[in-house]
Amino acid sequence: MEQATHFFHALSNEIRLRIVLLLASEPQLSVCQLVRILGLSQPKVSRHLAVLRDAGVVTVDRRAQWICYSLGQTLQPWQRKVVEATREDVRETAQYIEDQRKLEEVRKMMTNHPCAPQGKQKNEELVA
Repeated sequence: MEQATHFFHALSNEIRLRIVLLLASEPQLSVCQLVRILGLSQPKVSRHLAVLRDAGVVTVDRRAQWICYSLGQTLQPWQRKVVEATREDVRETAQYIEDQRKLEEVRKMMTNHPCAPQGKQKNEELVA
């Protein structure tokens, strides 16, 4: 019961829900990318990410000075279903559409970003 309570509390805030929905669309995003998409200050986005991290909704991957966030690897199947059902339900809302538009802009700029799939491969090659 405690896990469900923390999960729903984490999603009960609009900003945190928007972050989760963005991470459902893009496997990894950094704080700076989320700041650009959400149009909020870095400290505010970081505070919301901390709540999501503490609830196990997002996981952190540190790459040099970059911190990349993704949906939690330990999310239960029922939690993933909740995220997907919510995403499906809000897909036609103005806020979701605007967030997806900004996400697409960020995708175009993130070719060499450490959180981009290509950036991850380059970083992994450097470590190997």
